[in-house]
Amino acid sequence: MSKSVGKAEVGGVELKKLRNKKLTSTEFMQVWFHYDKDKSGYLEYVEFSQFMKDLFLKKDCSGITPEQVEKYTAEVIHLMDTYDENRDGRFEMNELAKALKIEENYLSKIINKKSIKDKHVQSVLKHYDSNSDQVLQGIELKAFVGDLVRSTPDIPYNFAMIEQACNYIQEMSGNANLNMDTIKLILSLDNRQTLHRKLSEASK
Repeated sequence: MSKSVGKAEVGGVELKKLRNKKLTSTEFMQVWFHYDKDKSGYLEYVEFSQFMKDLFLKKDCSGITPEQVEKYTAEVIHLMDTYDENRDGRFEMNELAKALKIEENYLSKIINKKSIKDKHVQSVLKHYDSNSDQVLQGIELKAFVGDLVRSTPDIPYNFAMIEQACNYIQEMSGNANLNMDTIKLILSLDNRQTLHRKLSEASK
């Protein structure tokens, strides 16, 4: 009996989507936390090199040599150095996000509405709830919070700000996980403004 061959993945995300640079926020977070092994908030050179090797040395890319991967890695590092403001040779979350071109911020469609209704909250839950358990937790929560951070241009989109925002949101909601009610609470104008103020203070 022949075995069914699953789709090739890198960091839990389908390889084809990575190569085509079409990632949801949740998929991006899956990749980030898979390779940021030490949870430093950066991809060090070794971690990034492993990502590149996984991306280009999968079995369906047998024609690509390790030398080509090293050359491509050097080229990508050169390009991303443009966004490395402090020239520390590490990749922050926002830099990798630019390289992988994650989706347009889904929350922007919601928070710019005059009134956020239950149907809008339901659409947010459905968008980020990758396992359909009606709760945002773990990577799903990080993706949701990351998009909240991305929706405020003056707040840096990085690991530290997302962790800080998660802590503030837990204080607001009284829970580490989010459901329909707590998502609606967080998306209220007053709470978004409070979150923005706290993150602005923390980023100074």
